[in-house]
Amino acid sequence: MANANSDSLRETGRFEIPTAPGAKTEKDERTPWYKLSLTKRIIYGVLSLILAMLLWGYVLMTRNPPRTKTFQNVSLSFESGTEADLILRKLMVYGKVADVLKPVSVTVSAPLTDISKIREKDITATVSLNDVPAAGTYSLEIKATSSIGTVVDITPSTVEIEVDDIVSRLVSISYDYVGELPEGYWHDTPVLSDVTATIEGARSNIERVDKAICYIDLNGLTESMNSLKLLTILDNEGNEMERSDFKSVIPSVSVQMAVFPHKHVTIGFDVADIDQLPDIFEVQSITLNYESLDIAAPADVLAQISEITSDPVYLSTVTQPESKTIPLTLHGIPDSSRVIGGDPNNVQLTVVIADKQISQLFSDVPIKFVGESSYYDYTYEFENVNVRLTGPARLIREMLSSDFLIAVNVEGRGVGDYDLLLESSIADTERFADIGIEILKSTVHVAVRSASGQQ
Repeated sequence: MANANSDSLRETGRFEIPTAPGAKTEKDERTPWYKLSLTKRIIYGVLSLILAMLLWGYVLMTRNPPRTKTFQNVSLSFESGTEADLILRKLMVYGKVADVLKPVSVTVSAPLTDISKIREKDITATVSLNDVPAAGTYSLEIKATSSIGTVVDITPSTVEIEVDDIVSRLVSISYDYVGELPEGYWHDTPVLSDVTATIEGARSNIERVDKAICYIDLNGLTESMNSLKLLTILDNEGNEMERSDFKSVIPSVSVQMAVFPHKHVTIGFDVADIDQLPDIFEVQSITLNYESLDIAAPADVLAQISEITSDPVYLSTVTQPESKTIPLTLHGIPDSSRVIGGDPNNVQLTVVIADKQISQLFSDVPIKFVGESSYYDYTYEFENVNVRLTGPARLIREMLSSDFLIAVNVEGRGVGDYDLLLESSIADTERFADIGIEILKSTVHVAVRSASGQQ
């Protein structure tokens, strides 16, 4: 048995100490990691992490390989001072800067330890305008730098720039309103500090300009205005142009405009001697060309205006019917107010004076019987009649019963009984043309009989 063991040792080169049956070896006593306690496992984990970091740091410190990073949205701008220099040469970039200088893509190379530190703000992308000699279209190179690392690529690498001449132009200024004042308010015509404005910009834009307009917003406005208003530039098609279309700031104008509350105020008048008018006349109508005036004034002033008065009017000089127009002199319009409806210097009172219309009764006016024949005897129901004359008093009072005639015509009437119509006439038809005659009994009964001695 011993020989066998010796042979085994010689073959393997290892010497093993025999163990008693059932005894544990050193190999059998090593505990697997997952059977260790939680504390030991945490300690082993931390030690492993520290060892890995030290190893990684060693690699970085000794190797530090380069890496690249691409930034897709880097802002593009003009190189400092070049745009100002372009303007000094009476040139400018045509179009909106935001449309011309669009963001570019920039790729930066840096050591591995620095690549994560680079931010978009660390990169500057610019275009120089120094080589632009005159108006035209140019393809200019884009340059980019980074405060960390080196720029290795710019996409796109060029930008197309259109350059135009800078010109100026004098344009007229007009105004327009936006909205309406609150109800019960009035505004005066605005006064602008200037009637023209000088605008400056690219020739292509300036040639499109038609006029400058000042918009005045009336919405909610209840007080007088004295302020600066920015002008709006309209092209020859009536469209509003962009402010970026012009090099200099679009000018503004000072606008002054009175805004007051307003109301209609009645005009009072007095015909002082109307009761002294001759009784043959009467006032047929009295009218004003303006029954009221629309007055605007500060609120405290307007509240004190209740009526506008005038000097008295006299009619005593009237001698015949007429339409008399009398200008009125008004009082009670404050100096601080504005008459916005009606003309206070042309207020006229029109008085229409007409003949007084009266009726007068003429009693027992004799009837003239016309057309009697000697062959007949005539018996009349009555030979006098009452007559009412109607018309102008001055004519009625001049008339006599002899100035008119009441007659009945019996001519051609044979024996019989008749109810005949009474007829009237006036001697001077031209003078008394406006006189109306009413016979109170319109017919008369006539009995016609054969005359005595006639068969």
